[in-house]
Amino acid sequence: MKKFSVSSRKFRYGGVTAILTALIIAVVIIVNVIFSMLSQRFTWYVDMTPDLLYTLSDESKALLRDGDSKFDTVSPIEMVDNIREQNKESNEAEGLSEGDEGYLDEDVMINIIFCDDADTVQENASQRYVYNTALELQTEFPDHINVINYNIIRNPSAVSKYKTTSNSTIATTSVIVEFGTEFRLYNIKSFFTFDDAESEEPWAYNGEKKFISGILAVTRAESPIACITTNHGEVFPDYSLVETLVDAGYLIEELNLETDDIPDDCRLIVVFNPTEDFLINDGTSGSDIDEIEKLDAFLDQTNSLMVFMSPDTPVDLPYFEGYLEEWGIKFNKETDANSIYPHMIKEAPSHAISNDGYSIVGEYADYGLGGSVTEEMRSSGYPKRVIFPRAMSISYTFDPAHYADEEDSTNQFDYGSYYSNGVSRAIYDVFVTSENAVAHAGGKEIEAATESNPLKLMTLSVENRSTQESNYTSIDENSYVLACGSTSFASSTYLDSASYGNTDLLLSACRAIGKEPVPVGLEPKPFADYDIDGITTAESTQYTIVLTVIPALIAIVAGAIVLIRRKNR
Repeated sequence: MKKFSVSSRKFRYGGVTAILTALIIAVVIIVNVIFSMLSQRFTWYVDMTPDLLYTLSDESKALLRDGDSKFDTVSPIEMVDNIREQNKESNEAEGLSEGDEGYLDEDVMINIIFCDDADTVQENASQRYVYNTALELQTEFPDHINVINYNIIRNPSAVSKYKTTSNSTIATTSVIVEFGTEFRLYNIKSFFTFDDAESEEPWAYNGEKKFISGILAVTRAESPIACITTNHGEVFPDYSLVETLVDAGYLIEELNLETDDIPDDCRLIVVFNPTEDFLINDGTSGSDIDEIEKLDAFLDQTNSLMVFMSPDTPVDLPYFEGYLEEWGIKFNKETDANSIYPHMIKEAPSHAISNDGYSIVGEYADYGLGGSVTEEMRSSGYPKRVIFPRAMSISYTFDPAHYADEEDSTNQFDYGSYYSNGVSRAIYDVFVTSENAVAHAGGKEIEAATESNPLKLMTLSVENRSTQESNYTSIDENSYVLACGSTSFASSTYLDSASYGNTDLLLSACRAIGKEPVPVGLEPKPFADYDIDGITTAESTQYTIVLTVIPALIAIVAGAIVLIRRKNR
């Protein structure tokens, strides 16, 4: 028997090989761990999704860095820098150092908080999209945006201050956007777009827009409130309109005008398809509450009103509609002793998305105040279609007026104008029909559009007010009323669709009447279709067998050739 020796050549070379193998494996593991940690910290990854689902767009970067160029507003990045400087000056004035009671954070950040460990978040397909977008934000603005992970199972108190009520809960899938004392709490579904409220399968990712909306909201000097009236039989088809207002930066509150006062921080009131009239105190109606008076006082300030009406709700609201007429707005109806017949608009097939002509593709009004609302939407090469399903026509109660630019003969348009006792109001088209549209009421054709006078789908009224400053400049303090003749316009079918411009229109309107930057133009990103179409089940089985067997056979043949050649050496 051959004696084994540790000094033998075979042992020496075999031992060195084993040691080198172990060292190489150890180095690979260590490098992998270090690289994984650094890649998470510095976002070393490539967005391989076909449509770059979580890659930040240039528009969102510019909005965070520079603010909205249309308005003199402080951008989120500037707001962080301003707060830091204010805190530093306050600490120096009080002689406070870090750790002292009352010390203000001089390195305050916009925090994006996830409620589970990073590894767990990344393992979940839905959360991974959202987390990667947050990391993109942190990478783009490392000195201003910080991504934080709390494990709320082990440490539930870490997020207790973000509960909206004492009974509310925060899930491990919740996401929080925080700056100072302001925060927004989102569930994971709000970062995706669904066909309807009951659907569990999203068709698009909307994380970029949701994050930008949240950051804009928490870094504002004040968060405006949008109140939705509730005591006139208002019924929403779904919550898409509410979600769009949230994306525009509003906090949402319900408002019972009969019993509640309008909050001081309210900047917008939404009246959606009322079926009962507003109360007035005129000595004959039997009410000691005057809701119209409350609305009027609200609009005497720098505030706005949105009204959505439907021709499918044939009701008479003399007090409320009478008040709208004071703003130049008339929702057209025919009445007789027994019935009310709203004017239902029907379009030519070429200007509708339905065969019956009642789902109307609105025509952009590219002039006047209405044109300024949609200017950014129209600046793209192919402006999105804005849909007005089952719409009621609107007409003006103000005297007709005409604007003509002396230097540009093509810049002229009609609008409605009113002036009395120092009050100056005007009404403008935002969307109209084509010249081929007609309106029916009670089974008869009542109105017919013309090239110079199309039927009106959406209008915007303004009361012009300005305050003179001591430096000979003036500040606009206008009030606005936006009127839409379609309630289905604000349903999820159209607001949640990337194909239509309904959401962008509402966001643009909020920006125009609210003077606040909102994320207009940030679209949901549809998921790619990975289905293999056009092959049969038998063909797919054949492909599976071929792709499985052939690589294995190649490996076996290659191994056999190498083995035979080594034996024959």
